[in-house]
Amino acid sequence: MSYKVLRKEKITPLAFLLEVKDERAKRVKPGQYALVQWNEDAEPIPLSFLSVFENSYTFLIEVVGKTTLEMMELLEDEIKFIEAPCGSPFPVENYGKVLLISKNWGIAPLINVGKALKEVGNEVYLIHVGEKEERVYLMEEAGKEFEKVLLFTEDGSMGEEGNTEWAFRYFLENYEKPDLVVSAGSNLDGKIVSEMAKEKGIKHIAMVNAHILDANGLCLACRVLVEDQEKLACIEGPWFEGDKVNWDYAIQKELFYREEEERALKEAIKQLSRLKTKRD
Repeated sequence: MSYKVLRKEKITPLAFLLEVKDERAKRVKPGQYALVQWNEDAEPIPLSFLSVFENSYTFLIEVVGKTTLEMMELLEDEIKFIEAPCGSPFPVENYGKVLLISKNWGIAPLINVGKALKEVGNEVYLIHVGEKEERVYLMEEAGKEFEKVLLFTEDGSMGEEGNTEWAFRYFLENYEKPDLVVSAGSNLDGKIVSEMAKEKGIKHIAMVNAHILDANGLCLACRVLVEDQEKLACIEGPWFEGDKVNWDYAIQKELFYREEEERALKEAIKQLSRLKTKRD
């Protein structure tokens, strides 16, 4: 079975929106993800839901490796395989004042979760931190949904200049302390938020990045350490209480796979360049 692509929209040089038709969309709960294999030869990759409709859903896809580059450049009408919905939903309840902190692509799952938190009565704020302008996404959509949206870029190319630590401190100094902080997009930034939240006595729930291959807990590649116990991010996550996560372990694993992704991305860029040259 294949899945029809309803919309594909490039929004920056590094990212695009993808809407896919799927009758299972009505089963998706806030904070879940899908495992997507766009063609028979591609690696399956986990993608967080951005928006969910009656019979379709939308992803924000950032180019970080070979597969995402090929999807941006070559994907047209259909996707070969999708496993959805996957993972445990975010624990949506009325916490009070909630601060969302996203890094790069992490804004997509946080918009998805933030909408659900708002619907049950929470006052929701968002900080988005992009490495640079090309990794700033969905600001207009976020601005329509939440009480306040603050934008920072690490190189100062858009919004205020600052990293995640700076942005979080700025919020704490200028706004009332939140009852809950939620982070997504980077394990390193998750660790920073976790340490600051613990210091201030704020509950923290984080999306932990892990290498997910099958979304069924069989390959064990997505193991994370939570309270010194192994958890499978694919089925027990991706959301965990931040102060219980062994962030150093998660960061080490993320960096290991990132090196492989970067090598594969460089080779894929060369191959696509040769293909375009041949076509021309």
